[in-house]
Amino acid sequence: MTGQPAPPRYQMVNVHNGYVIIEKEVGGHAARAYFSTEPVPPKEEYREGSRIWKYGGMAQSFQFDILDRETGTVTPFREMLGLMYYGCARPGTDLRRLGELAHEDRISIYVALAYEAPDGSPRQMPIEKLSILNRAFNERLRSAEKKILIVPDCFGLYNELSHGEIMIDFGLTAMEEEA
Repeated sequence: MTGQPAPPRYQMVNVHNGYVIIEKEVGGHAARAYFSTEPVPPKEEYREGSRIWKYGGMAQSFQFDILDRETGTVTPFREMLGLMYYGCARPGTDLRRLGELAHEDRISIYVALAYEAPDGSPRQMPIEKLSILNRAFNERLRSAEKKILIVPDCFGLYNELSHGEIMIDFGLTAMEEEA
Protein backbone atom coordinates (compact mmCIF):
# COMPACT_ATOMS: atom_id res chain seq x y z
CA MET A 1 0.00 0.00 0.00
CA THR A 2 1.53 3.29 -1.12
CA GLY A 3 -0.66 5.66 0.84
CA GLN A 4 -1.79 7.33 -2.38
CA PRO A 5 -5.46 8.26 -2.51
CA ALA A 6 -7.57 6.30 -4.98
CA PRO A 7 -8.04 8.04 -8.32
CA PRO A 8 -11.34 9.85 -8.67
CA ARG A 9 -14.23 7.75 -9.90
CA TYR A 10 -15.22 10.33 -12.54
CA GLN A 11 -13.00 11.78 -15.24
CA MET A 12 -13.63 14.33 -17.98
CA VAL A 13 -12.91 12.72 -21.36
CA ASN A 14 -13.41 13.61 -25.03
CA VAL A 15 -12.76 17.27 -24.24
CA HIS A 16 -13.26 19.52 -27.28
CA ASN A 17 -12.20 23.16 -27.16
CA GLY A 18 -14.26 25.63 -29.11
CA TYR A 19 -16.68 28.51 -28.86
CA VAL A 20 -20.25 29.13 -27.84
CA ILE A 21 -21.64 31.14 -30.75
CA ILE A 22 -24.55 33.48 -30.05
CA GLU A 23 -26.95 34.34 -32.85
CA LYS A 24 -29.70 36.93 -32.78
CA GLU A 25 -32.71 37.18 -35.02
CA VAL A 26 -32.70 40.34 -37.14
CA GLY A 27 -35.80 42.38 -36.33
CA GLY A 28 -36.85 40.08 -33.49
CA HIS A 29 -35.88 39.36 -29.93
CA ALA A 30 -34.92 35.72 -30.39
CA ALA A 31 -31.42 34.54 -29.54
CA ARG A 32 -29.85 31.12 -29.65
CA ALA A 33 -26.50 29.54 -29.03
CA TYR A 34 -24.53 26.62 -30.38
CA PHE A 35 -21.06 25.12 -29.96
CA SER A 36 -18.45 25.33 -32.73
CA THR A 37 -14.96 23.83 -32.89
CA GLU A 38 -14.01 25.87 -35.96
CA PRO A 39 -10.80 27.86 -35.40
CA VAL A 40 -12.49 30.93 -36.87
CA PRO A 41 -16.14 30.85 -35.78
CA PRO A 42 -18.71 31.64 -38.49
CA LYS A 43 -20.00 35.21 -38.47
CA GLU A 44 -22.05 35.32 -41.67
CA GLU A 45 -25.68 36.42 -41.62
CA TYR A 46 -28.06 33.82 -43.07
CA ARG A 47 -31.75 33.16 -43.72
CA GLU A 48 -33.67 30.28 -42.19
CA GLY A 49 -37.21 30.28 -43.54
CA SER A 50 -38.59 33.79 -42.99
CA ARG A 51 -36.09 34.55 -40.22
CA ILE A 52 -32.69 36.16 -40.67
CA TRP A 53 -29.99 35.26 -38.13
CA LYS A 54 -26.99 37.41 -37.38
CA TYR A 55 -23.83 36.80 -35.36
CA GLY A 56 -24.27 38.20 -31.85
CA GLY A 57 -21.08 37.23 -30.05
CA MET A 58 -19.02 34.32 -28.85
CA ALA A 59 -17.20 32.98 -25.83
CA GLN A 60 -14.48 30.37 -25.51
CA SER A 61 -15.79 27.13 -24.12
CA PHE A 62 -15.39 23.40 -24.30
CA GLN A 63 -17.53 20.29 -24.40
CA PHE A 64 -16.82 17.07 -22.58
CA ASP A 65 -18.06 13.66 -21.57
CA ILE A 66 -17.65 12.10 -18.14
CA LEU A 67 -16.22 8.62 -17.73
CA ASP A 68 -17.34 6.59 -14.73
CA ARG A 69 -14.19 4.57 -14.05
CA GLU A 70 -16.12 2.12 -11.87
CA THR A 71 -18.59 1.06 -14.56
CA GLY A 72 -16.76 2.14 -17.74
CA THR A 73 -19.81 4.20 -18.78
CA VAL A 74 -19.17 7.40 -20.73
CA THR A 75 -21.89 10.03 -20.40
CA PRO A 76 -21.91 12.81 -23.04
CA PHE A 77 -22.79 16.40 -22.12
CA ARG A 78 -23.23 17.85 -25.62
CA GLU A 79 -26.45 19.64 -24.67
CA MET A 80 -24.80 21.64 -21.87
CA LEU A 81 -24.13 25.30 -22.66
CA GLY A 82 -22.49 26.01 -19.32
CA LEU A 83 -22.80 26.34 -15.59
CA MET A 84 -23.97 29.58 -14.05
CA TYR A 85 -22.95 30.42 -10.50
CA TYR A 86 -25.83 31.72 -8.36
CA GLY A 87 -23.80 34.86 -7.60
CA CYS A 88 -24.16 35.91 -11.26
CA ALA A 89 -27.95 36.07 -10.92
CA ARG A 90 -29.58 39.43 -10.39
CA PRO A 91 -30.09 40.43 -6.76
CA GLY A 92 -33.55 39.61 -5.45
CA THR A 93 -34.18 36.72 -7.85
CA ASP A 94 -35.21 33.30 -6.57
CA LEU A 95 -31.86 31.82 -7.62
CA ARG A 96 -29.88 34.51 -5.82
CA ARG A 97 -31.89 34.14 -2.60
CA LEU A 98 -31.63 30.35 -2.72
CA GLY A 99 -27.90 30.54 -3.41
CA GLU A 100 -27.29 32.95 -0.55
CA LEU A 101 -29.15 30.66 1.84
CA ALA A 102 -27.18 27.61 0.67
CA HIS A 103 -23.91 29.53 0.79
CA GLU A 104 -24.39 30.00 4.55
CA ASP A 105 -24.01 26.20 4.79
CA ARG A 106 -20.99 26.17 2.42
CA ILE A 107 -22.99 24.92 -0.55
CA SER A 108 -22.31 26.63 -3.87
CA ILE A 109 -25.21 26.45 -6.28
CA TYR A 110 -24.72 26.31 -10.04
CA VAL A 111 -27.42 26.10 -12.70
CA ALA A 112 -26.76 23.78 -15.65
CA LEU A 113 -27.85 25.63 -18.75
CA ALA A 114 -28.65 23.58 -21.82
CA TYR A 115 -28.74 24.61 -25.45
CA GLU A 116 -32.23 24.86 -26.87
CA ALA A 117 -33.70 21.87 -28.66
CA PRO A 118 -33.48 21.82 -32.49
CA ASP A 119 -37.09 23.04 -32.71
CA GLY A 120 -36.21 26.10 -30.57
CA SER A 121 -37.95 24.92 -27.42
CA PRO A 122 -36.23 25.09 -24.02
CA ARG A 123 -34.31 22.01 -22.97
CA GLN A 124 -33.49 20.85 -19.45
CA MET A 125 -30.47 18.83 -18.43
CA PRO A 126 -31.71 15.37 -17.44
CA ILE A 127 -31.64 14.69 -13.69
CA GLU A 128 -29.47 11.60 -14.25
CA LYS A 129 -26.81 13.74 -15.90
CA LEU A 130 -27.03 16.36 -13.16
CA SER A 131 -26.40 13.62 -10.61
CA ILE A 132 -23.25 12.60 -12.48
CA LEU A 133 -22.05 16.22 -12.66
CA ASN A 134 -22.67 16.69 -8.94
CA ARG A 135 -20.76 13.54 -8.02
CA ALA A 136 -17.90 14.32 -10.43
CA PHE A 137 -17.36 17.87 -9.18
CA ASN A 138 -17.91 17.15 -5.49
CA GLU A 139 -15.44 14.26 -5.37
CA ARG A 140 -12.68 16.64 -6.46
CA LEU A 141 -13.23 19.26 -3.78
CA ARG A 142 -10.31 19.62 -1.41
CA SER A 143 -12.44 20.79 1.51
CA ALA A 144 -14.85 18.26 3.01
CA GLU A 145 -16.86 21.16 4.44
CA LYS A 146 -17.71 22.60 1.02
CA LYS A 147 -20.28 21.18 -1.40
CA ILE A 148 -21.42 22.00 -4.89
CA LEU A 149 -25.02 21.61 -5.98
CA ILE A 150 -25.69 21.71 -9.72
CA VAL A 151 -29.40 22.14 -10.43
CA PRO A 152 -31.52 22.26 -13.60
CA ASP A 153 -32.58 25.59 -15.06
CA CYS A 154 -35.90 25.84 -13.24
CA PHE A 155 -35.42 29.62 -13.27
CA GLY A 156 -35.80 30.27 -17.02
CA LEU A 157 -32.25 31.63 -17.17
CA TYR A 158 -31.57 30.52 -20.73
CA ASN A 159 -34.31 32.83 -21.99
CA GLU A 160 -33.85 35.59 -19.41
CA LEU A 161 -30.15 36.30 -19.40
CA SER A 162 -28.09 37.89 -22.05
CA HIS A 163 -25.74 35.14 -23.17
CA GLY A 164 -22.82 37.25 -21.98
CA GLU A 165 -23.83 36.55 -18.39
CA ILE A 166 -23.69 32.78 -18.85
CA MET A 167 -20.36 31.65 -17.56
CA ILE A 168 -18.40 28.61 -16.69
CA ASP A 169 -16.62 28.65 -13.36
CA PHE A 170 -13.08 27.83 -14.44
CA GLY A 171 -12.07 26.58 -10.99
CA LEU A 172 -14.98 24.17 -11.02
CA THR A 173 -14.66 22.79 -14.51
CA ALA A 174 -10.87 22.60 -14.61
CA MET A 175 -11.04 19.45 -12.52
CA GLU A 176 -9.84 17.22 -15.30
CA GLU A 177 -6.71 15.30 -14.42
CA GLU A 178 -3.47 16.84 -15.54
CA ALA A 179 -1.74 14.95 -18.31
